[in-house]
Amino acid sequence: MKPLNRRLLIEVINEEPQQGAFFVPVEEKVEDFLAVTVLACASDCAQDLTGKKVIIHSFGREDVVFKGKQYTFIGEAHLVCVE
Repeated sequence: MKPLNRRLLIEVINEEPQQGAFFVPVEEKVEDFLAVTVLACASDCAQDLTGKKVIIHSFGREDVVFKGKQYTFIGEAHLVCVE
């Protein structure tokens, strides 16, 4: 799937939760930021970040299901930083 309109095709990096002093129920936990790997970039993006790990604002994530497969996109403006 090729992203268009300054979008990036991403894969969320699932990190194991670390042991802490507080318990937060899963249904109450909302991540403001997510670590993701960029799988592909639209041709009109400012930089080609394919293969890079980036931090995004989680609220801008777009999940699309097409022919039984799920794809996750993010607009270029929702990027926070790159590794």
